Amino acid sequence: MKITVMLFVLFLFVLSGFQTGNMIVKQGESFKIELESNHSTGYAWYWDNEPEHSIIDSIYVDYVLKSKTLTGSGGNEIWEFKARHKGEQMIRLVYKRPWESGAPKESREILIRVNE
Repeated sequence: MKITVMLFVLFLFVLSGFQTGNMIVKQGESFKIELESNHSTGYAWYWDNEPEHSIIDSIYVDYVLKSKTLTGSGGNEIWEFKARHKGEQMIRLVYKRPWESGAPKESREILIRVNE
């Protein structure tokens, strides 16, 4: 029974589309982070801690609807980054409305390790 519950939880986590934890990439390599989003509510994901001397660059952001026939349906934001320099960097993405102050609705922190 415990194994079934653990597998179900793991299955839900994989389906959620959220990358958390660590990512290891090679210098010069591109990688993507996909996050659930619903732009019709005014919310979007933002790179919150973009440092001036980052080891990665954000090179592309896209929003893909899950259903084009349902008004107000959510989708996924797909962030593409490129690893520029060797090292480690924690990136923080926040889900918020740009006109609202205070804490974001959600946030994700991902440690990026760039190897040669």
